[in-house]
Amino acid sequence: MSLRRGPLLALGLAAAIWGPLACAQAPAPPLGELKPLGQDRFQIGRIVVDKRAGTFIIPGRVHVLGKPLEYLATSPGGMKGYETLLEVDATGSEFNLACILLGLERDPNQVQFQQFSRVPLVGRRIAIYVAWSEGGKRRQISAADALLNPDTVVKPESVEWVYTGAPLSRPDGPFAADLTGTLIGFVHDANSVMEAAVGLGIGAYGSVRGNATLPPEGSAIELIIEVAPVKK
Repeated sequence: MSLRRGPLLALGLAAAIWGPLACAQAPAPPLGELKPLGQDRFQIGRIVVDKRAGTFIIPGRVHVLGKPLEYLATSPGGMKGYETLLEVDATGSEFNLACILLGLERDPNQVQFQQFSRVPLVGRRIAIYVAWSEGGKRRQISAADALLNPDTVVKPESVEWVYTGAPLSRPDGPFAADLTGTLIGFVHDANSVMEAAVGLGIGAYGSVRGNATLPPEGSAIELIIEVAPVKK
């Protein structure tokens, strides 16, 4: 994609997400400038999207360890920050726009679901990783490994993540994930942009507390989202 088309793409995608807001003359959405970086790479705020690789990376930090968790990642100041493992530098709109750039769409077969529902969710499968520097070396583990301790009944390799694409808070209102800050959850919160297909810790509050393998709270990390190719 040429540099000249970058701003047009940004405007087009922003309009697709926030058209109802413009009609209602609502405040501008919390969406950073979309900058083309070349070779199908883009930056949205602090998110770097690589369309060819099918990935995007967001910087952030370890937020809560050793306490009950219900979310993998939230925006800074998110209302569920006290129950989230990671705080990442992205708004709900920026996070969702990165998803759209990688071709993600809400699954039309996804039924409306309630928080703490045990019904498995459908949607495009996503791989999620957490990376950080330790002793001058880069470490990377899956999001499930980051959440679960080795003695947890649920095995990390059984955890699948799906794109759910949080809704507008109301037909003419802002994006729910911008209001709540909830980006990735695992207790089936409909306001999250991504969720665990089968919830974690539902009915067993406090069983998910983060893996001691992670660096201390406040340590810098990168959250890596990878979209698998669509099977034909």
